[in-house]
Amino acid sequence: MNSRDQKYIAIIDQDKVTDEVRNIAVKYDPLNRSGHEGFHVTEDAELHIDDVNVMREHKLIEKKIPNDAIQIVPLPSETGQLVHQYGENGFRMYDLPIPEDGRIVGLLGPNGIGKSTVLRILAGELVPNFGTTIGDLDWNQAIEAFRGTTLQTHLERLRDDSVTISYKQQRVDSLHDANAETVRDLLVAHSDDPDRFVDDLDLRSIRDRSLADLSGGERQRVAIGATLSADADLYLFDEPSSFLDIEQRLSVAQTIRSHVQETDAAALVVEHDLATLDLLSDAIHVLYGEPGGFGVVAQQLAVRTGINQFLDGRLKEENVQIRRNSIDFPTAGERGVQYGDPVLDYPRLEKSFEDFSLTVESGQIHTGESIGIVGENALGKTTFVKLLAGSVEADERTVLDEVTVSYKPQYITPDSDETVRERFTAVADLHTQSFTRRIQDPFELEPLYDRSLGSLSGGELQRTGIALCLARDADLYLLDEPSAFLDVSRRVSLADKIHQFSKQTDHPVLVVDHDLFVIDRVADRLIVFDGEPSRHGRASAPQAMRSGMNAFLASLEITFRRDERTGRPRVNKPGSQLDRKQKSSGEYYYSG
Repeated sequence: MNSRDQKYIAIIDQDKVTDEVRNIAVKYDPLNRSGHEGFHVTEDAELHIDDVNVMREHKLIEKKIPNDAIQIVPLPSETGQLVHQYGENGFRMYDLPIPEDGRIVGLLGPNGIGKSTVLRILAGELVPNFGTTIGDLDWNQAIEAFRGTTLQTHLERLRDDSVTISYKQQRVDSLHDANAETVRDLLVAHSDDPDRFVDDLDLRSIRDRSLADLSGGERQRVAIGATLSADADLYLFDEPSSFLDIEQRLSVAQTIRSHVQETDAAALVVEHDLATLDLLSDAIHVLYGEPGGFGVVAQQLAVRTGINQFLDGRLKEENVQIRRNSIDFPTAGERGVQYGDPVLDYPRLEKSFEDFSLTVESGQIHTGESIGIVGENALGKTTFVKLLAGSVEADERTVLDEVTVSYKPQYITPDSDETVRERFTAVADLHTQSFTRRIQDPFELEPLYDRSLGSLSGGELQRTGIALCLARDADLYLLDEPSAFLDVSRRVSLADKIHQFSKQTDHPVLVVDHDLFVIDRVADRLIVFDGEPSRHGRASAPQAMRSGMNAFLASLEITFRRDERTGRPRVNKPGSQLDRKQKSSGEYYYSG
C-alpha cells in the first residue's frame, strides 16, 4: 500500500486539552493554513477534527502538544508478509502465528478477518499462494518465504507429511464420519483409547447415542473429545465454546490445557468468549484489518496484554488503531438501574414432565429492565418462559397476568427461501420512523433485506433473529443465546442495543446467555437456575446482579475478578490465592 493511502484518526483526550493545546493545534494545522478546516474549537470549547480530514502531516502537531492530549494514530493497513489471496481481488491474509510445543496460542479478532484461513494453512488443508496464481503451489515456496523463522520447521513437516494434525472445525451442527454412526464409533475412529476423555467431557451417558440425535452442546463436546483423542503434534480448535454452558466451557478449557501440557503438543484456538480464551491461552495473537478485505496477524502478546489491547482498540507495539472506539465494561450500578412499574407479577409455579420437573420461585418483572438468565443447560429455562407466556400450564392451574411474549430460540434455522424483507414485513411496518430507529438501523438490516434467509451466515442469521424478535408487538421479549456465532465486538454492540431497546420502549427483555461478558453488560438483574440437568430445575426470583452472580458462581465453585484497567470479568485460576480469598469472603463475582 502506498504510504499516501494510509488513513489516520486523531484521539483527543478532552480532559487534557488546555488553551495552549487548542492554540497549537489550530495554529499549526496544515489544513487550516491552506484555507481548509482541520483542528477547530467547538461551541462547547472542545477541540475537534473530522476523522476524514486527519492525515499523516498532523503527526507534526502531535509532537508539539504537551501531555499527550492528542495522538495521531494510523488505522489498519495491509502490512507484513502476504501469505494467501483468494482470487485477483479477493481476501488477503498477512503473516501467520507460530505453533509452540506445550503451549496454547489464542487467536482473537472479528469475523471475516482470516482466523479460519490461518488454521487451514497450519493444518495443511490450504497451501499458501503468496498472492500469485501463476504455476503450481507447493510447500517449498512457503518454506522459502519463512526461512530463518520458527515457522519454517512446521512448514517443512507439513511438506514431508511428518506432522500429525487434529482439527476441530468451527461448525459442529453435523458430525460427518463415513464409518461412525454413534458417539462411541466416532471416538474409536480417532483413538486407540476412546474412553480417555468421556468423563472429563461428560460423554459417558451418550456414548451409544446416534450422532444425528445429539444436541448442539453434545455435538461440541463430542467433537472436542474426538479431536483430543487423536495422538497429534498440533491441535487446532475453532470456537470450542459454542453451544456450551458456562461450567462446560470452563471444564473444556481445563481439559484442553491439561492435555496439551501433558503431551507437550502445540495448540491454537480461535475463541470469541473472552473468559474461555483467557483461561485457555498461554499467549495471544490479535488479528485485525478489514473484514472480508484483508487480515493481519499481529505479533504475539501476553494473554492479558493482548485481550486488553484488543478491547482498547489499539495495538501499541504495532502502533495501529484497530477500532475507532474502545470496549469497556460498565457494571449495573454504573448504569444507574431504576425499576419501573411491574409488567408481570407471578406466583410460585411448578411443572412436572415424565423425566423432568421445574420449580419457579415467585417474582416480579418491571418495565424497561433487562434480566439475565444464567444456569446450566437442561434446567428448564425454555419451560420457564412458556409458563410465563401461558403456552404451558403449571401443575396447579394458576391465572397469570395476561402478557404476550416474543421469543428468539437458541437455534435459528432458515426454513424457507423468503427474503429478509419478506420475513420482517410479516411482523412489522418497515416504513415507520420507530422501526427504522429501533430495529433497522441498530441491527444493520438494510444490506440484508434482499437476501434469502438461507444465504445468511451464522452471524447474520443471529442478528436477523434478534431483530425479528424485538420487532414483534409484545409485552415481554426473550432472547435465547443471542451471542452465538458473533465475534466480541458484535456481542458487545448487540448487548448494548438490547439494553437500549428495553429502556427506549419500556418493555422488559430477558436474555439467556452463557457468555458472562454479555450478561455482565446487558443485565440489570438476574434469574439464576440451579438443580440437576435433565432431572430437576429451580428458577430463583429476579435478584440484584451481585447477589445473583455470587449464588450462580458459588454453585459452580468458580470465582471472577475484574481486570484493573478494563473492568472486564476474568476467571481466577482454581486454587489460586485470589480464588481462595474470594471464596472465603463469599465474593465469587467481584464487582469492585
